[in-house]
Amino acid sequence: MKLLSAETGRVRGEVEVTKEYLNAIGGTHGGWLSTLVDVGGSLAIAAHGFETTGVSTDLSVSFLAPSGEGSTIVFDAQVLKLGRTLAYTRVDIFSGEKMVATGSHTKFVSREQEKMAAAKKAASEQQQQ
Repeated sequence: MKLLSAETGRVRGEVEVTKEYLNAIGGTHGGWLSTLVDVGGSLAIAAHGFETTGVSTDLSVSFLAPSGEGSTIVFDAQVLKLGRTLAYTRVDIFSGEKMVATGSHTKFVSREQEKMAAAKKAASEQQQQ
């Protein structure tokens, strides 16, 4: 996996589809695409400054089109809402211009984690000055 970009609450990445990611009929395995929704959503939450991203409470994936070995999969993950205890994310997965899957991922988070991460970052920046 290669991260292409990251900003607060949003990440983009890409993965080359290899034989290990295929199902029995040669298409990209749905379980692997679901894992990308899980990982992508978690990375988008981490991009808010969280050191850990909690546990999943819900994961849903819709498979829209096939992709196969040798294709490059690009995922775009964003936090839709960061609440006091839950973070809601959406992850869109593409092969070229074709959307192959889209998913939503909800995770339990603690805003205290975000506060601690911000405090550590501020302390680190002060030490560098």
